Amino acid sequence: MPLRLESSNQFNREPVSGSIECPHCQANAHMALMAAPGFKILQAKKPGQVGMVFQCDACHSPVFLKFRVRRYQQDRIIFHSAAHEVERPAEKFNFNYLPEQVAFTFREALGCYRYGLLQAFAAMSRLTADAVIDDLGDRGKLTMFNQLEEIREIADLDDSVFTTVRQILLGAADNKSPPPAVGRGEAAVLLETIKDLLYQSYIREARLRRALEVRRFFADQAETKVSSLDAENSRSTGAG
Repeated sequence: MPLRLESSNQFNREPVSGSIECPHCQANAHMALMAAPGFKILQAKKPGQVGMVFQCDACHSPVFLKFRVRRYQQDRIIFHSAAHEVERPAEKFNFNYLPEQVAFTFREALGCYRYGLLQAFAAMSRLTADAVIDDLGDRGKLTMFNQLEEIREIADLDDSVFTTVRQILLGAADNKSPPPAVGRGEAAVLLETIKDLLYQSYIREARLRRALEVRRFFADQAETKVSSLDAENSRSTGAG
């Protein structure tokens, strides 16, 4: 059922049906309408998009959403049903194992992605890739090449998307041209690609080393305990 605003300033249904991810608390929650422009002012101005303020049922924070207008009629305004999220939820990522410069540029990239600044996101993604190569040297560049090919096979990416992502991450190594333009679909692929690249380059290795150190520690503790018990039993047997 299309969303309609009647001349009485009443909507025919809740503007947001179901739950969406809150950009503040990341909970999938219902959004209750708190404020929307009135019918008369919208009819007078006839904007193509209309902003409305909602409240998250989980954390009670205000959430701003936009709705595109489908058409204006004399006694009603009909909107497209799907809301456009102005403020996206923050992407979660473990920065603990990243070098300072890599972490800095990737934080900036995620901030651009969150607010829909896709060209800025592409530029910061290139700087993140440059920081990885500076830190890891040839190993970092080789990792990127291999990882891109692997992601291409796993996700069955078409040639145009793959070429765009590759040019963004590795173009700076060959030329100084700006990153190619990206849409939301390409930006999403780029985001998951660089997250996986950073995981493979830093986080996986660090976590594995830490897990092995913990295992060795407890293994050594257990071995020491067994040796102590064996020594104690030997002394007890000799005394008897």
